[in-house]
Amino acid sequence: MNIFDLLPATKAEAVTDTIAVGAISSPLWLHQISGIASDALPLLGFIWLAVQIGVKIHTTYWKKK
Repeated sequence: MNIFDLLPATKAEAVTDTIAVGAISSPLWLHQISGIASDALPLLGFIWLAVQIGVKIHTTYWKKK
């Protein structure tokens, strides 16, 4: 096992990871949206990123065994 096993293996993984990171960092670059959206978008991005990390760990380590 090495760090490269955790990198996106497909284009779909790379796109969803990028979207999740963009959503988490949105308060830094997206100031014009409403207050509710500016609070909810990073939270939803964090949840989506956690789901992606969980799926990647599951498919990398536990599914192969």
